[in-house]
Amino acid sequence: MKKFLLLLAAGAVWSCCAAGPRFAVIDLRRVFKEYYKSRIAEDFIKQQAEAARSYLGQLTRQLETLGAEARRLETNARNMALDPAQRSKAESEAAEAVRKVRAKEAEIQLYARERKQEMDNLDARKRAEILGDIKAEIGRRAAAEGYDWVFDSSGFTTNDQPAVLLFPEKNDISAAVIRELNRGAVKPKK
Repeated sequence: MKKFLLLLAAGAVWSCCAAGPRFAVIDLRRVFKEYYKSRIAEDFIKQQAEAARSYLGQLTRQLETLGAEARRLETNARNMALDPAQRSKAESEAAEAVRKVRAKEAEIQLYARERKQEMDNLDARKRAEILGDIKAEIGRRAAAEGYDWVFDSSGFTTNDQPAVLLFPEKNDISAAVIRELNRGAVKPKK
């Protein structure tokens, strides 16, 4: 009986090794695009970007107003019809207006730089959350179906060639992963 069990175990090990590892592929770009949380995140990021653009537009309009006022004051400061005291006052007003213009330009640059960094961080954070969900589902499906390796068929090499050149369609788990991920999606009312 011991010999029989030992032979049975050896046969099982050999058959697993002889079969080799099992592979699956997934079009990660497609999964990412069709996952309902991706669309929600994309809409949220677009709203944030639009709010930033709107505020930046307000700042730009303020800068244009300040610039027009500074040009008017500089023109007035060069007016030879003014007496020296009035011209001196006009020059100081023009200098103050120019200082305000430069301060507004610096404010715009700082806001644009900070907002871009915030948007990049938000995009990276949302992307990481979504990718975590996708990876968890891929791991669950790979374990359930016995896949040892899962390759991304949407990736490209440094030569701009597909990283996965050929695979059997039956090993593509993209549709199944998308279906499972979108199972919890709330359907919008028509």
